[in-house]
Amino acid sequence: MEEKTTGCLKQTAIGCGVLIVIVVALLLMMAVKMMGPFNRAVDNRHAIEERFGQQEAYVPPASGAPSTDRIEVFLKVRRTLRELCAVLSVVDRQVQKMESFDDQDEVDRLEVLKQAFSTTRSMMGVGPVIGRLYEIRNQSLLDAGMGLGEFTYIFTVAYRDQLLHPPEADQLFGPTPTNRRVRKALLSMLESQLTVLRSEGGGEAEIAALEAEISAMQADRNRIPWQDELPPAITEAFAPYRAELDELYCPAMAPLELMINKKRGPAVESL
Repeated sequence: MEEKTTGCLKQTAIGCGVLIVIVVALLLMMAVKMMGPFNRAVDNRHAIEERFGQQEAYVPPASGAPSTDRIEVFLKVRRTLRELCAVLSVVDRQVQKMESFDDQDEVDRLEVLKQAFSTTRSMMGVGPVIGRLYEIRNQSLLDAGMGLGEFTYIFTVAYRDQLLHPPEADQLFGPTPTNRRVRKALLSMLESQLTVLRSEGGGEAEIAALEAEISAMQADRNRIPWQDELPPAITEAFAPYRAELDELYCPAMAPLELMINKKRGPAVESL
């Protein structure tokens, strides 16, 4: 008796080809959907740089303290990212839950499988969420009239304590948003600030303190601005907004927030 065949083997070659085309088309549609936000983020970054210059081109105020209106603009941009913070925080907790099984002598296999399925499903949706993060951040900066450099500077000095004392548990996207490229940009900002401070006849103590901070950053490439202690003027500027600033800080999202996106052929690279 002739054996029955199942699946694609039972179909004609044309039928199998159609199935493959459909699968490939679906994968391409998913890729296009995911790349859309990244591509729009890149376009918006170019528009930001045309208006405000590149990230490292920002020149902080001579005192280093952002004005009240610029802090309020910064907060306005941060509020637009609150929803994405919630999504990424859920994924981050799920990954940490999976990692916690490694520290347990005995685990419930069913629980591990359920957690693995949930985590995998969430991770599959992370790409579009990250794309939306950069799209919303860049569009919000354009709408609010703030360059990426100013956003980076205010973020770093406003969240100095959080950056120096990250959560004990490892974050999904890394320990810190101030990678080597960002720290180099921040050093350039402080050097520009020193030029302004000197030209405006700043006090000897202020100039000496800024010179010392620049020297410290040049000697230690892992250092962030004012790592040892913030100047009083900066601390005082943020004091009225401290509660909301802390509320809007997102450990799960922070490692991504200061990155920029560049097109590499059909792909987009975050760095």
